[in-house]
Amino acid sequence: MDVLIQTFTVAFIAMIVSLVVAVVIKVIDALLGRERPAAATPAPAAEVPAAAPGEGFLPAHHVAAIAAAVSAVFDEPQIVHIEPAHQGSGWTSEARAAHRGSHNAGPSAR
Repeated sequence: MDVLIQTFTVAFIAMIVSLVVAVVIKVIDALLGRERPAAATPAPAAEVPAAAPGEGFLPAHHVAAIAAAVSAVFDEPQIVHIEPAHQGSGWTSEARAAHRGSHNAGPSAR
């Protein structure tokens, strides 16, 4: 019986400490102003000009969807340029793959 009471006492103390830490973090977050405003009004969407047939690689509705996604994620988005990704020559692709592979952790990366 004594072990059961001690177990519940430790669990209760852990819950209280967790609650206190959560409140302290919330207060620090509020003081630093890191919270986003809850009632943020989205900026009016800019009209995207439609590309002429054969001009550009993305349809206008895809560019509009990308612009809307960026606007939803960031506070003040600004898309400057959209173009297709170039694959590059063989040696640059190999160098990029080797560089990205160097970031892998563990024995299988060697």
